[in-house]
Amino acid sequence: MTWLRIVITLSFIAYLIYLSDFALAASIRPKTIKPVPKAENFTLYIVIPVLNEEQVIGQTLLSLLAEIRKLPTNIAPWIVTVNDDSDDQSQAIITALQADHPNILPFDRPPEEAHQGKGDVLNYAVNVIQHLPNGNPDHTILGILDADSKISAADLTKVIDYFTAHPDIAMLQGSVKIYNDDHWLTRMQNFEFVGVNSALQQVRETYGEGIASGNGQFVTLSMALANPWGKGLLEDLEFTLRAWLKGYKTAFSDDIVVAQSGVDKMRPLIRQRVRWCQGSMQCWRYLPALWRSKQINRFQKFDTTLWLVLPVLSTLIPITNIIALIIQVYNYLHGPAGWISPALVVILLLSFAICMAIGLEYHENMAKITPVSYHHALWLSVLYQAYLVLLIPVPYIALGRQILHMTKWDKTEHASAPETASQSHIWPVK
Repeated sequence: MTWLRIVITLSFIAYLIYLSDFALAASIRPKTIKPVPKAENFTLYIVIPVLNEEQVIGQTLLSLLAEIRKLPTNIAPWIVTVNDDSDDQSQAIITALQADHPNILPFDRPPEEAHQGKGDVLNYAVNVIQHLPNGNPDHTILGILDADSKISAADLTKVIDYFTAHPDIAMLQGSVKIYNDDHWLTRMQNFEFVGVNSALQQVRETYGEGIASGNGQFVTLSMALANPWGKGLLEDLEFTLRAWLKGYKTAFSDDIVVAQSGVDKMRPLIRQRVRWCQGSMQCWRYLPALWRSKQINRFQKFDTTLWLVLPVLSTLIPITNIIALIIQVYNYLHGPAGWISPALVVILLLSFAICMAIGLEYHENMAKITPVSYHHALWLSVLYQAYLVLLIPVPYIALGRQILHMTKWDKTEHASAPETASQSHIWPVK
């Protein structure tokens, strides 16, 4: 059973790397974004791709309109919606709101060009925006938000302050939280985003550069024009890798928080994670260029390679872990009295250490949003392990789809906004 020993060893290494990441994250004290002494003029376009979003788009726009009214005068805000040939009332709701709010700029993609993925929608928005009356393209910022997102005026101001203080940065990614965390499944996603993802991003920001994570990314118009989004299923990661190869600098800040709805049903969640997992597999083609590049540091190369290869390792690790656990339990039951497997003890200790580390990160990151006790965070980290078990099928499905060249872009279904279950009746639509 040499193959089993090899895969168990890989699993053990993966555990150690995972634990090392959180140990590094625990040693980092994230920086807050401070107001700049001299405000500079910026144009801010909040870009929202729209595909059958009648459940959430109205409330999202009203929330954003309320926030952009609070922005300082040096920021000229616009909301750009790009309808990707929706067949519901999304565009009618947007049009009804735009009649009273001229800083909403609604655009329709031609039906023959629609449904080609989020990257194509964003490139369409960039093409439209570049023909609008803008100033300096480095002072024109595109904020990419999902149709169910919320962000405060204070955080939008921080975005502009960050670009003012760091003119060498072309992309800034904020942290993401889940606002409908009244369901076990969405509560686990909030733990994942605030605890796990933010911790990994903090490590990348400290030792390398932040990675775009879809929702809550802010890019300069000049970068978006020179580095268009690709057609990959994980367009944000592909966008980041191509940006690095072109010499652009990217960053992450958990001082900026974007709230979105979590997926509250298992089947859509699996479909979402399969797309993410398959999208990371599609990005393998960038690895040779990544390692040849002299402007990308070693940590970025190692970290990116690790997280791109992990989906395939994930097809082996769960099975071998289960087999190893069965063998260890069998040996314990049938071995000499009082015998305890050293390997089983190590696995349990590593698992508990990871739970403690993730819980600590969640506890610290939530302190800036909605404080929770460490005991509660630790309990959530234990429940998170059960959540990960539910996602075991994801890499297998993703790998199968990739092998069969099944690359259709499946959009995430957004849960209804908490203020109302359905909003199509609020505006006079025809």
